[in-house]
Amino acid sequence: MISATKFTQPASKAARHFAGIRLLSSSPIVAAEKNANSSRPKADRTQSMAFTKKEAGSKRTRSGTSTSVNLSAANPAYYTDPPKPKLDLLSKDTATASRLNTFMQIDDGFLQNTGKGRYPGHLAADFKLFGKPALLYRQVTQTLVDQMAQNAETAPKRATVLDGQNGAGKSAELLKLATVAATSGHIVIYALSTLPWVNSSRPYGPGYKSDLFVQHELVNELLRSVVAVSRDALNKVPLGRSVTLGKKTLESEKTLADLIDLGLQTPSLAHDALDQLLDIARTQTVVPVFIGLDEVNTLWCQTSYRDQEDNILPANRFRLARSFLPFFEGQGLAKGWVVGATSYAEVRFMPKDLKTKLNPPPAIPIANPDLVRDPGVGELSFDVLKVERLSSAEAWGLMQFYQKANIVTTPVTEGLVAKKWVYANGNPRQMFAGVTTYF
Repeated sequence: MISATKFTQPASKAARHFAGIRLLSSSPIVAAEKNANSSRPKADRTQSMAFTKKEAGSKRTRSGTSTSVNLSAANPAYYTDPPKPKLDLLSKDTATASRLNTFMQIDDGFLQNTGKGRYPGHLAADFKLFGKPALLYRQVTQTLVDQMAQNAETAPKRATVLDGQNGAGKSAELLKLATVAATSGHIVIYALSTLPWVNSSRPYGPGYKSDLFVQHELVNELLRSVVAVSRDALNKVPLGRSVTLGKKTLESEKTLADLIDLGLQTPSLAHDALDQLLDIARTQTVVPVFIGLDEVNTLWCQTSYRDQEDNILPANRFRLARSFLPFFEGQGLAKGWVVGATSYAEVRFMPKDLKTKLNPPPAIPIANPDLVRDPGVGELSFDVLKVERLSSAEAWGLMQFYQKANIVTTPVTEGLVAKKWVYANGNPRQMFAGVTTYF
């Protein structure tokens, strides 16, 4: 039989134990420590030392696509500042045959005025890696520059469209041509991308008493670009007639610069200002005009915009596209040149019939075994200049610059250039991808 005392003794020990705890917690020493702990600020668990902003110092950093690496204690054998090759600015004075197969820098001011940090095509990746906007001066570049100089005196009746496979350099050639035109004193109306005109990314709305749709924001951006690049040339051209925009009228002695300024003061009048600008610039002979539209195939495409009945709108239902369409459908300039560049990157905005006309399928007539083009695809209303693949000399110049820019770290030999050139089939974009795989 179990004694009851065995149950009462542990109870008394437990009582003494808890009593000791109460006595200890009430001592002056523990109370002081408790008060000290309560006065300390609580740790903020939403912050981490890894994200604490450090004071600015003189430490070198190298920025990547998503992070910055501190190079103050880096091993110089592995981390060195990339070389910055000196390049001449592309201009009317430097655009000569002596610069063939070399890289030339595009003026930053021109790029900011026309793009504000945006670049045509895939050139943003190139410029970021180079550390500066630079492009290869090719034989086709020289051909275009020479033609533009000739057209400044006697304008052609038809526009010219640059065509070629993806990555051939069409956007780069149009950018170089616009840069030279700006330094030659032309009125430059250059759109580095017309995709926003058709891809439903920008505001639009039905026009007032018109079946056309308006895009005031896009037109204002274009007008700002024109006046920023070509104000001196615009100031040389008088209106020649009184022009009324809204409630204001400009007298005939005012200039094209005054016309654009008035259009920019009232954004809703931007379309009127652009139409008046194109109409007067088209017929004047004071200074040459350069009109350059990249992704020009969008002028004939089905857009991603819709009307009030949810019907897809063709590009010619937009006043902005309608303003430029005549220049690529037979309307010429009195002095200057109209040039466009195609793009196959967004296939939905490349009309099939236009693609067929630009690249007609081959046909073999029974009477003639020689390969000829199919004559049944229709005629184009503009001239086409094909931007072909790089020549061997151009590929050599490309690789040499890549080495100077520390993109290619191995010696540039004939074997290396030939291998990259053959693998890429002479395509500049593919060659760039072939040497930047790990960037």
